[in-house]
Amino acid sequence: MASVVGALPTCLACVCMDRLRDLTRPRRTRKPTSRFVKGLSKGPIDLQSLVNRPLSAAQALQQQEYTAVQLSGRWHKDKSQSDSMQEACDVVELKWVLRRALAILNTLEIEDTPDHFRTVIKAGGIMDVVEQYPWTGQEQRHNRRDKKSGHHLGKVVKTDRGPAIMVRWDDPFGGTCQDTFCISDDGQQLTQVTQMVMNTGRLCNYRTVYRRALS
Repeated sequence: MASVVGALPTCLACVCMDRLRDLTRPRRTRKPTSRFVKGLSKGPIDLQSLVNRPLSAAQALQQQEYTAVQLSGRWHKDKSQSDSMQEACDVVELKWVLRRALAILNTLEIEDTPDHFRTVIKAGGIMDVVEQYPWTGQEQRHNRRDKKSGHHLGKVVKTDRGPAIMVRWDDPFGGTCQDTFCISDDGQQLTQVTQMVMNTGRLCNYRTVYRRALS
């Protein structure tokens, strides 16, 4: 019995030393679970969205070229996601036959090059709306979109949301219009945001959503 009691201090000391080593031993970093790893492997991480750093000239040029490639192509209107153009027709008193023609203006073709920005709204024959503007910012003269007599002056500018066509025209029903083209991150959806300001002070804003054509 005495031998057992005498050995207790020694055993307690061993236990304390083992416990102390456990507490001071560096902990192993837990590995991420497979579910977390799979979540990260779904696509590349956009570091630019996490760190707000100014782009170099080369990066800015590369980004511009990438956006141009994305915008260029054929797009089909998504009527279910687009706003009504009824108010826009009313402010310029668009004729009934032209309002009916709007129903078939469902295809938009864009050609975005280092030299110019070109849009073609396809309706067939003389109803097509074709406009082309140089990136120099020089105004170009085109027929009025409402098919009334006369012309409008327009230019294309770069904005933080995307290219914007800015046009102005005189009476009758004179005013200004800006169409800004915003593309989704995956390059499959294009939203055209239109802002009209008439000389009378009347405002009209609407958006048109397009999906990239498969062919």
